[in-house]
Amino acid sequence: MKLSTPEPMTQDEKNKIAKTITERGALLPCPRCGKNQFTLADGYVNTPLQNALNEFIIGGPSIPSVAVICTNCGYISNHAIGVLGLMPANPQEAKP
Repeated sequence: MKLSTPEPMTQDEKNKIAKTITERGALLPCPRCGKNQFTLADGYVNTPLQNALNEFIIGGPSIPSVAVICTNCGYISNHAIGVLGLMPANPQEAKP
């Protein structure tokens, strides 16, 4: 079995995400170091949801998001793409 590595986000995708986050007013400096230098991770983050702490379900519900990383201290903040209006209407239309 060969596992494929997804392509990193395009610069156009990153620009759209950064523009949307900025338009939503997320302009404060890093809460850890106070610097105002950020980058986006080259892919999406998928945080799993679970109903109990005594079980772990693979393939269940999750929150798709983007990771904004402080380029000074490495602090990571996640932003839910559904709330930002960036979730494709049909997940099958999303790039593989």
